Amino acid sequence: MDNLPLKGIRVLDLTLVLAGPTCGRTLAQYGAEVIKIDPDHRVPGLTPWIDVGRGKKSICLNITKNGGLEAFLKLAETADVIIEGFRKGVTDRLGIGYEELKKKHPKIIYASINCFGQTGPWSLRPGFEQNAQAATGIQVRNSGDISNPPRTATYTLNDYGTGLAAAYAVILALIERQKTGKGQRVEAALTYTSANLSGTFHTKQNTNNFASKIHSTRVGSQPGLKGTNIFNRLYETKNGWVFLSAPIRDKNYQVPMLGYLNAVPEFSHIADIAHKNFEGYDNNDPEEEMLKIFLTETSEYWINLLQKHEIEAVKNISSEEIFNDEYNHKRKMIMQQTYENWGTVTWSGNPVSINSNEPFNVSPPQFGEHTFDVLKHAGISENEIKNLIESGAIPETVPINLK
Repeated sequence: MDNLPLKGIRVLDLTLVLAGPTCGRTLAQYGAEVIKIDPDHRVPGLTPWIDVGRGKKSICLNITKNGGLEAFLKLAETADVIIEGFRKGVTDRLGIGYEELKKKHPKIIYASINCFGQTGPWSLRPGFEQNAQAATGIQVRNSGDISNPPRTATYTLNDYGTGLAAAYAVILALIERQKTGKGQRVEAALTYTSANLSGTFHTKQNTNNFASKIHSTRVGSQPGLKGTNIFNRLYETKNGWVFLSAPIRDKNYQVPMLGYLNAVPEFSHIADIAHKNFEGYDNNDPEEEMLKIFLTETSEYWINLLQKHEIEAVKNISSEEIFNDEYNHKRKMIMQQTYENWGTVTWSGNPVSINSNEPFNVSPPQFGEHTFDVLKHAGISENEIKNLIESGAIPETVPINLK
């Protein structure tokens, strides 16, 4: 795949878990040579390895053992990008910090990925996905109602999101290097991603129109609503859940609030209830009325009816239904491959598509399988490799079985 856009770019990946490794995997999917570096005592879990370890070479190298740091620095001289996922200050203590490396390699792109960033009062704290969710309000908003206890999001939106954000930051830095000839440090953090993904909750607008007042009172007092307001939220039906996305004005942008829904007989009275409730002379709650209405029929009934009136409603479906949908495999939302070492493996596809350069199918390496080849290619002699084995910087036998 010589035509891939990152062909010829070498990346050293020092990261763990999901966020940093997602960055490395994304770069590998578009042609970069990504070398994953771990000591042999830091064996990864099999499932994340098969997911975010794909497309990489794997070497076992412990930089805290005799000769290990020197071997890494020799590798770094051949690299375009280094990705690290440590807390602030750790890489400096290890002798592989950005300021140290750029002295010998001013063109290096150095990507730092962690939970709380490199500055601020929390920069020295460790943290993972759920820490970032808690620190940025996601768990409160995910509770379903402000009166309920906070609830964690059940998927790693910040890990994967931060990995993708870091990948595009690296690519931007590489583009800038082409113009200036200089490298730089780029940063990404789970809390930065989380705050960015929560952008609508941080956007404020002062206005006196009726629609915005209803919206702000619902969202402001109850950040955990199953949506942003009663016209854009989840509703339970006889056999499941649907998400309603109803335009609040009619086609001519004249009738406020339930513009499109006014044409649906089942909902034609809701606008009147909403107005009276807002003016304070009717105790009926339009949301409660909407909840009752949706419970009277099935998800399929409401979807068919609402779509006839150009109102979008989507049925909530399970991960199993997504996986079993043939079209999702056809459009490469779900990928599947049989590997010699891993058997049949499935994973989610790439979120973007470039017509001229589709990301090619990359396989996960065996843990440590490229150790000797990569070190020799970097100019480390057989005798030096023998010394690294004796000091414990690299294992005597690779690859290491993760099963």
